[in-house]
Amino acid sequence: MNERLLRKIKSALLASFFFTLLLGLYLVYEYGSAEGSFALIIVLLFALAGNFLYGIPVSLLIDSFTNKIVKSHFFVSGFLHIFFAFVSYFIIKEFYYFAIICAALFFLSEEWQKVKKQNFKWKPMIVKSIFMVGFTVLTLYLSLYMHELLEKKTNEYYLIPAGYVGGVTVIYDIEDEPQPNKVGDYNVIKINDQGYGLTALPEPEGTFNNKYYYIDEEGRKEKIKEKCIHIGSSGSTSNDDRDFLYSSFTVINSNCTDHFSTYGSQYLEDHSIGVEEILQREGFGDFGY
Repeated sequence: MNERLLRKIKSALLASFFFTLLLGLYLVYEYGSAEGSFALIIVLLFALAGNFLYGIPVSLLIDSFTNKIVKSHFFVSGFLHIFFAFVSYFIIKEFYYFAIICAALFFLSEEWQKVKKQNFKWKPMIVKSIFMVGFTVLTLYLSLYMHELLEKKTNEYYLIPAGYVGGVTVIYDIEDEPQPNKVGDYNVIKINDQGYGLTALPEPEGTFNNKYYYIDEEGRKEKIKEKCIHIGSSGSTSNDDRDFLYSSFTVINSNCTDHFSTYGSQYLEDHSIGVEEILQREGFGDFGY
């Protein structure tokens, strides 16, 4: 095994170990205990897999690009390691944050191994390492912004009869329904007094970016607070002809709390009707009601 490949294997091992250690220290700081430490073993295994299957080949590729660069080799190579880690977003989605941190640790591990074989100078290497850490933090910060731009958002604008309390069901991709009106970038979905609505829109993907309003008979609207909404489940049901996609949420108009928004309430009296009954009422087949 040649010296360069051996150095990269060591770097992959060190990066995986230090990444897991840093994550463990963060969890202890955040939650005050080492509970769930078994999960760190899983994290270590995934880090090892990523560093060996992606990190080492990418680092060898970067070497082929930068082997003739002398003066600015550290900065160019470091930038490329972080860049290729960022590109992993298109493979592992939100876990690319971890890939960026692992890439920085991988690169620094390798550079420290290199300087030990040369005339070692502490100050330049420490300065470069601090620069690399700062560059990594900046990349993570910018990537959060990029993630916001790239991530899909639901952008639904619900109009719910004033005073309605209980479960709400929305059934998507109903061809006979007209295309929804829009309020800015938001698609309007009207909910009837029985707690459901049909829409021609496809089932939404991405993070929830919805707005909820009560509307009275005269068209006056009142915005519903986020704490008064509990996002429920999504799913599908079918008859002999087709599948129907739906999502649900619960709305209240008093005693709104973070706990309700997150967990809902098992004590709430719910007069809403089920998906299959809704579909039968709307003439989409016999579901046994």
